[in-house]
Amino acid sequence: MATTVITGRDLALTIATKTYDAQVTTVTLEADHVIETYQTLDGRAYKAIDDSWTLNLEMLADWGASGGAGTYSICELLWTAAETAPNTTLACSLTAATGAVFAFDVLPTFPSVGGSAPDAQTVSLSFQVVGTPTETFS
Repeated sequence: MATTVITGRDLALTIATKTYDAQVTTVTLEADHVIETYQTLDGRAYKAIDDSWTLNLEMLADWGASGGAGTYSICELLWTAAETAPNTTLACSLTAATGAVFAFDVLPTFPSVGGSAPDAQTVSLSFQVVGTPTETFS
C-alpha cells in the first residue's frame, strides 16, 4: 500500500455552514477518554466511563471581515453567538481531502481581542464539543 500524507492544508473547517480554513492556521479535534481502573481480587479491571471532546483552533483574527461576496468573520460570528445564544450549539465539520468527514456540534465561545506588534493578530479558541463526533470514512 502506498503511503498517504495528509497535511493541514488538506483540511476544510466549516462552522455554522461557513468555511473558514483560509483563516485557520491550526485545528485539532481531541478526545479526553476517561477510563477508571479498579483493583479487584483477580487484578486490575478497566472501564471506559466518559468521553469529552474539544475543538482547538489557532487562527488569524478577522474582525471586520464580514461583508459581501461570501466573506464572513468567524470572530464576529462567535462573539454574536456567545453573547446572544450561549447555550445553542453550532454545527461543525472537519473534512480531509481523502474524504474523511468528522461532524460535531460546539458551544460558542468569545474570541480574544488584541495582538502584539509587529505580528499579525491571532486568536486561540477552545470549544466544548457537545456529544460525540460522527465520522464518515470514504
